[in-house]
Amino acid sequence: SKMTMRFLKRSLLDSWKITAGLAMKKVIKDETLCRELFFDEDLNAPDCVSPKDLIQIQGYFERDTVATIDLMDLAKKLPSKYTDENNGRATFLEFGKDASSGSVLPSLVIGAKDDFIVDKEGVEELARYYGVNAVMVDSPHDVMLGSKWRNAANEIRSFLEKL
Repeated sequence: SKMTMRFLKRSLLDSWKITAGLAMKKVIKDETLCRELFFDEDLNAPDCVSPKDLIQIQGYFERDTVATIDLMDLAKKLPSKYTDENNGRATFLEFGKDASSGSVLPSLVIGAKDDFIVDKEGVEELARYYGVNAVMVDSPHDVMLGSKWRNAANEIRSFLEKL
């Protein structure tokens, strides 16, 4: 995919960490790698993912390996066949368009500024697909857990209050 190529060009080491962590499932046992890929935070910060929490999360990752995604098959289907090649937007957005937002459905695309797994370009590509602007928050990949969870929660609340 385009994002994979961007990662390879930026850093072979980081690309290896993502591959080892996800494809080779090293995040299940390697606490340091798991924290770096998903959380990467100060253990002394309030609301941080504690070592005990991390072990529990790794257990969830291990459980989730039962249901896998066939990445080779997925890559054949990307970009979506519903993407307008001229502007990168979803073709279904043109029907029933809401004049104020330019989108059929209210949509929010949040990305993390310190994301190790999804780059800013990938977040912006998804936002373009839905016809909205990406919102980047100060957070690592998992915006819902850890000491910076409020950053994403505040953006979600703001989005919902505007509906």
